[in-house]
Amino acid sequence: MSPEPVVSVWSRWRLHADAVTSVLVAGGLDARTVDEGGDVDGLLVAGVLLPDLPDLLEHRRAKGRPTVVWGGVLPSPRVAAVRAAGAAAYVSMLRPPHEVVDVVRRVLAGQVVPWPAPPEAMTRLTPTEQHVARAYLVEWSDHPRADVARRLGISERTLKAHVANIRAKAGHRGTETREGLHRALVVSGWL
Repeated sequence: MSPEPVVSVWSRWRLHADAVTSVLVAGGLDARTVDEGGDVDGLLVAGVLLPDLPDLLEHRRAKGRPTVVWGGVLPSPRVAAVRAAGAAAYVSMLRPPHEVVDVVRRVLAGQVVPWPAPPEAMTRLTPTEQHVARAYLVEWSDHPRADVARRLGISERTLKAHVANIRAKAGHRGTETREGLHRALVVSGWL
């Protein structure tokens, strides 16, 4: 019986890569952390926050080298983009370690791994909320709320209500500040 292929792990943060490598090794796989992943042979487990991830995935797919994307909590549009770029699978950082090992084993065996199903009723911003979010968080992000409301032609109270609705849809965690709300909307693909 030939030895199982080496699995390479690459992340923007070495600590994340080392943690995933440890999980894979504990799961009985021959894994190693690498500093660059584009040209490694065999399977690559790539961190979701790598710069130019879509280009990396397309490059590896063109060479017939599978890639599993790990990390983050991606909304459905970003999962679809990762899949379209050529990833063999995506595993959220919220999944237990044994699932990362299972997905890697399945990809190594040439099996098709099911992709996360999109939520049945994905919450979206209304056109008005999109307009308000862009004005409040991008166009006039350095202006006070009252000034943004005046520029939008609405009362400050109405602006506060729109922002509260946007925060509720984005999830309140980490959205207390404009910067946090902006980041949450970018990650969700809403901004």
